[in-house]
Amino acid sequence: MIIPVPESELASASTGTIEERCEWTRLDAEGKRERLLLAAAEIFARDGLDAPMSDVADAAGAGVASVYRLYASKQELLATLVTRRMLQVAAAADEAYGRPGSPWSAFTEMLTGLVSVQAADDFVGEAKLAVAEHPDVISSTAQATDALDRLLAAARAEGRLRSDASTLDLRLLFAATRAARHVEPEHWPRMLELMIDALDARRCD
Repeated sequence: MIIPVPESELASASTGTIEERCEWTRLDAEGKRERLLLAAAEIFARDGLDAPMSDVADAAGAGVASVYRLYASKQELLATLVTRRMLQVAAAADEAYGRPGSPWSAFTEMLTGLVSVQAADDFVGEAKLAVAEHPDVISSTAQATDALDRLLAAARAEGRLRSDASTLDLRLLFAATRAARHVEPEHWPRMLELMIDALDARRCD
């Protein structure tokens, strides 16, 4: 679905400091995309997915028209952010799978790293639901799932991961730690510790 640019947002293209606009114009296409994605992540994490594209444009130091030239709709922008996150998960799982030593240790270290990053992209879970049917999101989610399945199988073969653990449990873990971060901002790591313990076959015996 293409979200049209409201007239009010087009009017906001003239806002922002001269320095910000000049810096934007000096960026190449890739630099503009990267700056826009960082700005969008910041705005959506702070204000939620209902934040207007004009706020994203202002945060990037760009005009709204420039933003829509790069991403035809908010849906496309969200899909790009979610796809990037899924590919990061896939890369983290592949790296952990290829690490020498204990697969369980690599698995738990990966989880700790991924959950820590959630602090910066707390909106991604909601965004993923909003753009679940986007082809890039479907493809990147499949890559992440395949990579995680390989790592889970290795940790299971080692005898440390409980036999019924699956990627569904990991999604629940991510959701639980996101929720805990809102309830107890200083103590959310306790939730991660409890969830990892629940996946440990040795603790379940």
